Amino acid sequence: MKNKKSVWVIGLIVGFVLSMIGMMLGIEHGGSMRSIYGVFLFGGSILDSLSINRISRISYEREFPDLVEKEKIEYRDERNAAIRNRAKAKSADIIQWCILFMAGLVFLVSKCPIWIVFVLVGLYFLKSGIEWYYTNKYQKEM
Repeated sequence: MKNKKSVWVIGLIVGFVLSMIGMMLGIEHGGSMRSIYGVFLFGGSILDSLSINRISRISYEREFPDLVEKEKIEYRDERNAAIRNRAKAKSADIIQWCILFMAGLVFLVSKCPIWIVFVLVGLYFLKSGIEWYYTNKYQKEM
């Protein structure tokens, strides 16, 4: 199923139909069925983008099999894996501080309920806890 182009073409058509149903429900019924047409529109859009991505990748793999093999070898290379891990770690640090900044901003500036601040601070602690757990786990393994 991973490389079946026909399955992804059907997915593209189904996604388009779901998106159209969502738009038509939204136009006809306005706000009364908002969650239903939102689900249709969102699901159709996700299915469309996923199908387009897979169709283009399958076409690329069929047209350039030697380049695909080279990409797989480079992806498994230790140096590239270390680079990806460093990039993930740096992006996680940036997101961590953005979440904490948003929590402070929401608390100080906005008239939002306090539970939103608690959720954001909870996400910060969850990220920190997961990071601590995996740091200890990997230190014991190595």
